[in-house]
Amino acid sequence: MGGDAWVAEAAALRRLADLDLRTLHTDLLAVHGPQGWWWPAQDRFEMMAGAVLVQNTRWQNVEMSLDRLRAADLLRPSLLRAVPEEDLRALIRPSGFMRAKAAALRALAAWTEEREAEVPGLSDGELRAELLALRGIGPETADVIGLYGYRRPAFIADAYARRLLTARGFAVPRSYEAARRALAPALAEAGLAVADLAELHGLIVEEGKRSQGARPAGGG
Repeated sequence: MGGDAWVAEAAALRRLADLDLRTLHTDLLAVHGPQGWWWPAQDRFEMMAGAVLVQNTRWQNVEMSLDRLRAADLLRPSLLRAVPEEDLRALIRPSGFMRAKAAALRALAAWTEEREAEVPGLSDGELRAELLALRGIGPETADVIGLYGYRRPAFIADAYARRLLTARGFAVPRSYEAARRALAPALAEAGLAVADLAELHGLIVEEGKRSQGARPAGGG
């Protein structure tokens, strides 16, 4: 493609700041139906553990790891942070990257015990910063935990979302964090309730699963 043609094509792409998230939600809801709260978990800590374990693997593997943690009665922060790390690695083996994920789970468990009582007083940005400071918690995982664990507004700009928006003619940055920043004006403009944002992520994943096959690995 010649230089002039490339410039013309790039100029034709729409800005993510102009995305109407309410319309996107309505469109996907009409196709896939209600998704509800969507993230599968029995309680908040299990949800957060799942968000760590799904990094770079598929949800089916996470389910096996969570079942093993549940059977060992380790889906409680006080007990998980006290278990020997070698034992924890063995339990979460189905999810892969056992060394890194065991360390991340222990850090998350310690933070939950020490800081969770303070979370209601934290702004959305402060909570995200604290999560990002934890070992093994990247931008996508922090936003997933904020949204599904603590009901803080976020648009999960994961691989499915970036592919969907690219297909709809938007100029989408390749990285999660750059896409999140580009989407911030659209998120503020939409004013969607947390429940709608949680459902929207589920709808985007469902759209991606139907068009591209099984759910891809989670991000960082």
